[in-house]
Amino acid sequence: MIVGVPRETAPRERRVALTPNDIRGLVAAGVTVFVERSAGLGAGSADADYAAAGACVAADRQAIFGRCDVVAWVKKPAFELDSMPLRPGMRLVGFQDPIARRDEIAALRARGIDSVAFELVPRTDPPASHDALSAMSRFAGRLAYAEGRELLSPRDRPLRVLILGCGQAGLAAVAAAVDHGDEKPTVFGNRAEQESAAFACGAGAFVPDTSPDRIRDHIEREAPDLICCAAVHRGDRAPLLLDADALDALGAGAGAGAGAGAGAGAGAGAGAGAGAVVVDLAAKAGGNCVATRVDTTTTLANGVVVTHRSNYPAAQPRAASVAYGAATAAMILRLLGSAPHL
Repeated sequence: MIVGVPRETAPRERRVALTPNDIRGLVAAGVTVFVERSAGLGAGSADADYAAAGACVAADRQAIFGRCDVVAWVKKPAFELDSMPLRPGMRLVGFQDPIARRDEIAALRARGIDSVAFELVPRTDPPASHDALSAMSRFAGRLAYAEGRELLSPRDRPLRVLILGCGQAGLAAVAAAVDHGDEKPTVFGNRAEQESAAFACGAGAFVPDTSPDRIRDHIEREAPDLICCAAVHRGDRAPLLLDADALDALGAGAGAGAGAGAGAGAGAGAGAGAGAVVVDLAAKAGGNCVATRVDTTTTLANGVVVTHRSNYPAAQPRAASVAYGAATAAMILRLLGSAPHL
């Protein structure tokens, strides 16, 4: 098997699909690896590090796609895949954005090119070694919580926090709230068995009901300052949990009047001192909040800020690449062993 790692081209992406340490393990297993020149620089790995690990450094991405059976990326490349020398039998491993790219992935499959999507790896407890989504979700939940906090106007008390979703991102957001000294969050999940995991991470309450009415009632009663949305089933569209009525209630709560001026447009809000903030990690799957826009921060007329960023883990590229690379290497070894791939 010949594996290729192109340099990432998605906006603001600094991670790399395989680190030099991952290369060593793959080479030891008999895999030949090509890495595009400068692919690892954003994550702290030089071309010389890859060469020392046993990889061949390729001049450009055309060489990667032209030589390799498996191409591993973090995010789907910004360039058109049809501009590359694709051929039947290739496998493209990484985050595939399978909802938005459903037709493109089907067209590739019809040509004999298989897209191995980390978004569709079944979740297990504990997460499987090739489950990159769980690994990246833990980074995203923690970093998204911190970013949401920065958008709020100053408080002289611990924040009141609501977490929607009890997967890896939601649990990481719970732990982040505890680390920041905020109130123990209330977590809304869709299964009673999630309760123990929520409390283990520091939740103050768990509600096994994600109906919009129940969530709106909680907002009206508790007036949270910060809501982290992380409710999505792998491969499915995200459920709409925060409707217009919920956002109205949020704006009328304890944070109302502390935010930015009414009517601010998209992109406003950063540093403006929001009355309440919604961070939606499910935007690429449709979003849990009706006002969410992909890769956009929007201030609503009532001062509520709704924000999304698609690549939180890229803010810590070295650590995130170590975790992502381990999952990618595990997936490649599954393919090498002819195990059913996902």
